Amino acid sequence: MYPVPPPSQPARAAGRWLTPTTAAVAVAALALGAAGVWFVARDTGERPPQAGPAASSVAPGDEATAEPSATDTGSPSPTATATATSTGSPTPGPTGSDPAHETVRDAKGFTIAVPAGWLREEAAAGVFYRSPDRAALIQVFQVSEPELTPLAAVRGASAYLRAQTTGYREISVGPAPDAPGAGELVYEYDNAESHGRRRGVERVFVAEDGKKWAVLTAGPAPDWTLTQTHHRAALTAFRPTGG
Repeated sequence: MYPVPPPSQPARAAGRWLTPTTAAVAVAALALGAAGVWFVARDTGERPPQAGPAASSVAPGDEATAEPSATDTGSPSPTATATATSTGSPTPGPTGSDPAHETVRDAKGFTIAVPAGWLREEAAAGVFYRSPDRAALIQVFQVSEPELTPLAAVRGASAYLRAQTTGYREISVGPAPDAPGAGELVYEYDNAESHGRRRGVERVFVAEDGKKWAVLTAGPAPDWTLTQTHHRAALTAFRPTGG
C-alpha cells in the first residue's frame, strides 16, 4: 500500500505518470517498495510518526552479539517522540580516528556510524538518524524486491521524487563511482527543515548478507561537504548484523 500523494500535487504527478517515457520508470519506483514515497513523506517538515528503540553504541568488533528485531511493517503512531542513539561518550568510528561519529548497532539488523548526538527515529520507511535541529538525516532501509537492481532502484526513486517533490532536481544518478554493482543518486529539493534547499545522496548496494540495502544521507545544500563526510562514515561502518 502506497501513501497518497500530497493534495497540492496530484495533477502534476498524474500528468507525468501518463507519459510513455516515464511510465516504465514510475513502475520501477513503485516496485521499490515505496521507499522513495516514504522518504518524501518523512521529510516534509512533519514531526516523526514513530520512534523506535534506542540503538546502542558499540566498539569495533562487537557486532557479532547483535540480536536485531524483525522489520516493522505496522502503522506508525503519531504521538511518539524521538529517542537518542546512545548515552555517554561517542564511540570512535571504524578507523578509531573519527571522534565526530559514533558506531551504533541498530535493532533493525545493521551497524552504522552516525554523527554524535543525532536522534534515532523509526517508521515504515526504515530507520532515521536526525540531527537535533532536524536539518540533516541518515536513513537506512532494505530494498526487498529481488528483481530490482541497485541501479534500477535509484533511478526509480529519482523518477518518483521528480513527480512528487517541490523543487526537485536530479544532480546525478548512475553506478556508484567507488562501489561496483551499487547505484547512487544525488539530488536536491525544497525543504523547510533545512531552511531552503536540502541535498541528499542515496546509495543502494548488496551487502554481505546478500540483501539490498539503501543508505541515504541528506542535509542543507550549503553543507554538502559535511553531508558527504557523514555519508562516507556511514557507508564505511555499515554492515548487516542478521535479522
